[in-house]
Amino acid sequence: MGTRTILRLTLSAATAVAWAQEAPYAAWRTLTTAHYRIHYPPSLADWAQDVGSRIEGIHEAVVELVGYESPVPVRVVLADPRAEPNGMALPLLPYPYVVLWRTEPRSDDLHSGAFSTWTEEVVSHELVHIHHLTRPSRAPRVWDRIFGLPLGPLVLKCPRWVSEGYATLAEGRITGSGRPHSAIRAATLRAWARQGQLPTYEALSGMDGYQGGNMAYLVGSAYLAWLERSRPSDPEVLRRFWRQLASRKGRTFDAAFKATFGCWPAEGYQRFVAETTHDALAWEARLRAEGLREGEPVLRAPGTLRTLEVSPDGKRLLGSLEARQHAGLCIWSLVPPAPPAKPAPAARPDPLNQAEDVKPDMPEPPLLARLPTLDHRLPTNGCWVDDRTIRFQIKQADSEGTLHPGPAVWRLGRGADLRPVQVPAPRATFLEPIHREGRWRLLLEGRELPLPGQAIGRAVLDPTGTAVWAASEVDGIWAIVKVPFTRAEGAPVFGPPEVITRTVGGAWNPALSPDGRTLYFTVLDPRGMEVRRLDLTQPPPPRVEVPAPRTFTEATVMPPPVETVHLPVVPGPLPTQPYRARAEGWVQMASGMTLGPAGEAWQVGISGADLLGRLSWQALAGFGNAAGPRGAMAGVSSAAWAWKPALAVFTDVERPSRQRFVSVAADRRRTGAELSFTRDLLGETPVWVSPVLGWERVEDPDGAWTAFTRGFAGVRAGARFLRARGPWGVTATPEVEVQTGTTRADEAHPWTLTRASLAVRFDTPALPVRVNLAGGRLTHAASEDRDLLHLGGQATSLVPVALDATRLEQPALPAFLATGDRFLRWRGEAGGTVSAYLEGTALWREGASRPPWLRVAGLRAALDNPLGATSEETLRRMRLEIGVHRPLDGAMRNRTVATVALILRP
Repeated sequence: MGTRTILRLTLSAATAVAWAQEAPYAAWRTLTTAHYRIHYPPSLADWAQDVGSRIEGIHEAVVELVGYESPVPVRVVLADPRAEPNGMALPLLPYPYVVLWRTEPRSDDLHSGAFSTWTEEVVSHELVHIHHLTRPSRAPRVWDRIFGLPLGPLVLKCPRWVSEGYATLAEGRITGSGRPHSAIRAATLRAWARQGQLPTYEALSGMDGYQGGNMAYLVGSAYLAWLERSRPSDPEVLRRFWRQLASRKGRTFDAAFKATFGCWPAEGYQRFVAETTHDALAWEARLRAEGLREGEPVLRAPGTLRTLEVSPDGKRLLGSLEARQHAGLCIWSLVPPAPPAKPAPAARPDPLNQAEDVKPDMPEPPLLARLPTLDHRLPTNGCWVDDRTIRFQIKQADSEGTLHPGPAVWRLGRGADLRPVQVPAPRATFLEPIHREGRWRLLLEGRELPLPGQAIGRAVLDPTGTAVWAASEVDGIWAIVKVPFTRAEGAPVFGPPEVITRTVGGAWNPALSPDGRTLYFTVLDPRGMEVRRLDLTQPPPPRVEVPAPRTFTEATVMPPPVETVHLPVVPGPLPTQPYRARAEGWVQMASGMTLGPAGEAWQVGISGADLLGRLSWQALAGFGNAAGPRGAMAGVSSAAWAWKPALAVFTDVERPSRQRFVSVAADRRRTGAELSFTRDLLGETPVWVSPVLGWERVEDPDGAWTAFTRGFAGVRAGARFLRARGPWGVTATPEVEVQTGTTRADEAHPWTLTRASLAVRFDTPALPVRVNLAGGRLTHAASEDRDLLHLGGQATSLVPVALDATRLEQPALPAFLATGDRFLRWRGEAGGTVSAYLEGTALWREGASRPPWLRVAGLRAALDNPLGATSEETLRRMRLEIGVHRPLDGAMRNRTVATVALILRP
């Protein structure tokens, strides 16, 4: 298997995601520049022109900074499948490509930052990945030269904090904006450092904890900048480091780091943490000496809070919580708890060990209600309509599976209506920032508010209608500001903004009480976002001027403003042409394997595909031990039409008589072909239909019995139904397959095969649990020896799916362990990628009574759902599974066997 196989799996999965915005058979087009080929669906034509006009200017800046340029054109795919900001780079040496998502980040996105344009931000970040990580080895091994492993040494050696940290650092250098110049990165570094919560070096590339996955970007970029600044005499130190990693010396990452910077990476990081912590504490001391206005704590949420609002009665606080657990729209009580009617009984005196509990540093107001994620989608932008009704947004899928945000209503005590006939207006007036001319701005009735810096998050109109309360960047930190206004000739006239808060961790998400006397807002904290309350009736404390302390990392944590960067832009419109699959295809080695009691077999060959899957093909030769299977196959499929055609031809030899544990006289050589059409209807309830035609010739490899042919027509169909609230959910997947055909030897014998199954997955906070029920029958069989269901063995990459429909797959059992024309099967499984299961199968012949269940227990690790793919066709063409099993009944009873299966189809 190895690296290439894993990459092929990743590439196939990423390709499916790349065209999730629109179907691959849509009228995709290509825009070609000197170094890039940009592919896009019709809905993103305008953005494609923007990307195409800027990408060569960004390319020049990236290559100059990185010091290397990919020698082959880079493919760029534009999409917008989930209405989320994102990008992805695959630095494969022969065929590097990038996927860019259209949706811009929010102004208060903790994972992004202030940017000049989203196009420059996402394109520069992903192009840095490509040109940084495709730098080839200067001493490739003989194995690499022969097999052409498509990975450079930097991909294999660099930890995540280096690859993501450097791309983040570079995006700031190239655009003059982005995360390195953002107040939120500085606030995050200071907040985590003040609390001693900066990640350890070992956790820097990890994903654990609040904002844990974001640390590779924010802290990683700051650490790399610190390494640069600690060696001012060597401005090329990072480029020299990349050359060390790719040099003929073949050093490990740690050894190359020490050869470049003179210390081990963990040692340098500890010094960086010490200096950052010193500066963060000095920053805090200075702000406290100047005088803070940060209110009093109300609650601490276990994640990121957005869009706060106080209820019309002033007794509840609404917020949208983004967290790994307990995410959703939350309502907390603002009413102080009433004293108990009867005082609690006094504790028994203990004069020797008398000790009082420390008062909690944060109140814990009651959570009155929560609307959790619905079908694993987060409700956002909640706002009160009245005391019992909340309006919010939630994403819903269109017919192609693309998610779009839409309005919905939550009626307390009655549940959520995701498709309301009428959407009531919110009680308050909110202003959402818009991005214009390189910064976030707020507009009221078409006129821009005079904020001191970038607008941050949602703003709200004062209940009196005479002021706007907003968050803005002030002196390098987020703060709540009040912008008063009057009206002249019906239009607002703004007065100077008044800065309301002065906090250490930044302040945003303003929410006013109905009487306008209390302000609620959020503050960043490494333990989770805090909500604080400020009494507006109290005058602000005087501000005292305090000299700035001496710092070590100030220019690293918050770099000084740079001059506006004007990257070259090519005037448009730029010429485009229809997407051509042959021009965008690639060829690579392909492989597959099945190892188990039924035999040991390997398949090797070549395969090809294009970015949209309009032309995918595969040719494999199979070899193995005496049991096999051995043979060859060739197949091709195309997503150029809504009904995706696929054709496969094959020859296959299986010898169950030579199996290791159980010998069965069922040797056969099969030669045949399958033609299928697959239609995926992706929406809120995905449905798939796949009609198929098949033909094969079956003969004894040793000529002991007369050969026969089998031809059939059939259809396979299924659907997926999901209902989930928070971490709890149920997914039901019914499937049915029907084949009707004729077997011919001396005469024709018609038959019909019917199989049906129901898979139910129960999602729980601990782990998913799955229950599968299946059954089927084969009627009017030609003979007991020719057309029977058979139990055991594994499917392979050689035989098409429909031509293997009589197999009841169980990798722990030898092939043809039992035969019959009726079957029932049940299976229970618990776990995710690694799971434990118990399965029972009964297979018998018509007229006989059902035999006892043949049970198998085991553990398996499976990769059969890449990147959350829901397409039936995508899931059928790829499977990787490793298992350890123990049959509990029959000839294999109490034997422990290990199995491996890697199946790839075009």
